[in-house]
This record gives sequence, structure tokens and C-alpha cells, in this order.
Amino acid sequence: MSPRLPTGAAAVVVTAVLLVGSVGGVAGQSGAPIAQTNTQPPDTYVVEQGSFCQQIEPLSSGETVESFYEYRSHETHPEGTDRFYSSYGMTHLQRDNTSGLFLHEGPEGLSLVTVHDRLDTETPGGLVTYEIAGLPAESEWVVRDDNYTGDTRMDVFDRGDGWTSASWIFRDGRTDGGAIRGGLDGQFAVTVHPGFNEDSAFADRRSELYDPDFDGGGEIERWDVLSGAADDPERTELPSLEEPVTIRTGTCDDPSVTYDRTDGGITATVTDAAPEDRVFLQPTRGTDDGVRFDGVELTGLESEAAIGFESQFSELSGNGPEGVEPLSYLTIANESGAADASGTVSVTVQRDRLEELGLEPEEVVLYEQTGDGWTEADTTVRSESDGEYRLEANVTALSTVAVAPAPGSGSDSLGLLGLGAGLAAGAVIGLGWLATTRLRDR
Repeated sequence: MSPRLPTGAAAVVVTAVLLVGSVGGVAGQSGAPIAQTNTQPPDTYVVEQGSFCQQIEPLSSGETVESFYEYRSHETHPEGTDRFYSSYGMTHLQRDNTSGLFLHEGPEGLSLVTVHDRLDTETPGGLVTYEIAGLPAESEWVVRDDNYTGDTRMDVFDRGDGWTSASWIFRDGRTDGGAIRGGLDGQFAVTVHPGFNEDSAFADRRSELYDPDFDGGGEIERWDVLSGAADDPERTELPSLEEPVTIRTGTCDDPSVTYDRTDGGITATVTDAAPEDRVFLQPTRGTDDGVRFDGVELTGLESEAAIGFESQFSELSGNGPEGVEPLSYLTIANESGAADASGTVSVTVQRDRLEELGLEPEEVVLYEQTGDGWTEADTTVRSESDGEYRLEANVTALSTVAVAPAPGSGSDSLGLLGLGAGLAAGAVIGLGWLATTRLRDR
């Protein structure tokens, strides 16, 4: 879990806002109208592995990915129905000793799907581990093959800030795999780091498994990417079973992006970039559940660059912007090739979080660290939907950034807190004095 900054001052803020509001405070003032945008979703996707790049199309079935995959276990299907803990909806896509990877387009959005091996085959099973980096914060496993309650379930799914992982073990005649949905309907790039066969996380700890020989010594021999018609897609064998694969929006002419998981977050490595290219990168979430960093779009990158993202308050950042209490931090680090980078940071703020703090969306701004100080970035409210606001801010360099109330807004700026806390303290003292006086007069 990412560390969260304390928000205990919120109760004081509410008190301060109420008191200051009675003497002409700024709480509840409306700013400029929200700038509505009509951003079109991307319509081109590619798969990359090393120097290999190929355009792909999502498999569009008209079904949800859960229905398309049709995973059957004793918990998802009734008695009397075959349930070999496998995918029954994608038998036409399955191949012996093969792992398939593709995008699926359904009524609930775009999903990243994988399926290993083939149902009702005589070949042995296998071992597979995926570590997937660069995922949007709102993405989640909506299909987990296998996911049921019981001692025999050995598959392991894990999730961190900007990444997820899964380790599967399957026997002859069965499949494994899953589907991830959420946050993939805009720009994205996700990198799959594979561990097939003896490179699986299970390979060195078989003795810990419920059945160490469950896979029967089988192996995955081929890794395919699928594209096109859902009933009969094109299949392309990827060049390597060991090298990471990135699926992203854009074309093969765009800069390549590869993500890696780190101890504190993720790192994006960009190659073949020109300074004028606008490169979208997926940051980690940030330090507050109600404030989500959605994207960083940069220009000015060198042909090869590495940028790190961590949801934390960097020790190099001092005490944060003076005069305000930040809601969320994100550390953006130039690891190489990004000394001249600048760009746009996209942030989503939950309406409930703003109401908790007595803030209007126009009163929230992004700060960037500049040297030993902080600078307020040009911040715009771009849209409102589903109980949240989307903000964009222009940054001039890579540094720690913070989402915070604008100075003098109806929240926890130090000036407001000082006045509010002083008034609140004065009110408490006054009430105490009045009560004491009344007791003495009795």
C-alpha cells in the first residue's frame, strides 16, 4: 500500500471554514465555468517486443469480457455443468502449449486478456507468471482464472501501485489466464514481463504448492498476440518467450514505452523519441485515495529517457508548498534523458473529497517543486463526470508535484487555518469563560 498523508486537519478546516464564512470567508465561492472537453478515445493500438512492432485491433464481441471469457468453477456454474476451472467461452482462441494475449472491446470498455493452453486437450499443463506494469489506478482483474475458495486453488494474484502480477499453474486439459479492465479506454501503455515454465515464480517453490506436480511437466512453447475478428482473429507469434511485451495506443511510428516495477513505484523507459514528440506516461496513483494522478504527457525528451514515478512525498521536497496543506503528492524523477522535459499532468479529484474539505474544484491547483521552493502551476478543470472532476496542469520540469487548495481558498491554507483556528480557539475559550462565569454567579 502507498503511504497516505495524514488528513486529520480536515475537521479543523471545516470548523475554520464555518467560522470564517460568517465573517466573509471564501468558502463556497464558484470559480470559472468548467471547461468541458470532447476527447476522442484512441483507435489504434500496437504490440511491441524489442525491435518488433505490429499494429493490432481489439477483438470486439458485443459481450462483456466476463461473458466472452466464460470462466467456470464450482462457484460460478451450477451442478450438472462442466466446470474444469477453465475458459469455456474462448475455446476457439486456445492452442496447445500456447499463451495468447489480446485486447477485447465490450460494452463496459477495453480489456487486456490472456489465456494459457487449451481446454480438453491431452497435452500436459504448465507454469506461467505475468508481472504487468504501467496500469492505470482504476484497472482491476475482472476475470481471474483461477479464483475460487478452496485448498486446491494455487494461482496467486497481487496488485500494487501501477502494477499487478499473477502466477498460474494448470494441469492437462485445462486453461488459465484472466482479464484486466478499467482505465484502458484512453491513452495507455502496459508492459507484460513474462515468466514461462522454469522462469515462473512457482518453479523454485514447488514444495509450497498444494500439488507440486500439478502441471505434469508441461511447458508453454509459443506466445501469440491476437488481432481482429473475435470469432477468427489473426495470430502472430511473438519473437521471444523471455522479453517483455508492451501493448499501447498509437502507431509503430510513435516512441516506444516500456514499464518496469520498482521498489517504490514504476519506471517508464522511452526510446526513439524526438524533442517535439508528446509522450503519454502512466504515473502511480498518488498519496490520497480521493485524488488520482491519471497521466503525464511530456515533450522535450531525449531519444532515450527513463522517468520514475512514486506515490510519496520526496525527502528532497522540503516541507511542501508554503501556506497550504497538500491533498496528494507524486514524485516524478528524471532518471535519464529528461532534463529538458515539460508537459501536462492530469489529475482526477473525487467530489466527495472536495466536499469533505469545503472546496470547489476551481480552488484546487497543482504545485511543482522548483529548486528549494514550490510554484503554482497553471491548472484548469477540464471536465466533470460520475462524481469526479478532471484537472490538468502545466509543469515546466520533472519534480515532486502536489495537489493542494489554492492560497486563500475555503480549505487548509495556513492563513485560513490560522484565522479559523484562532477564531475556533477564541470561541472555545469564550464559551469556557462564559460557563465558568455562570457557575460562579450561581
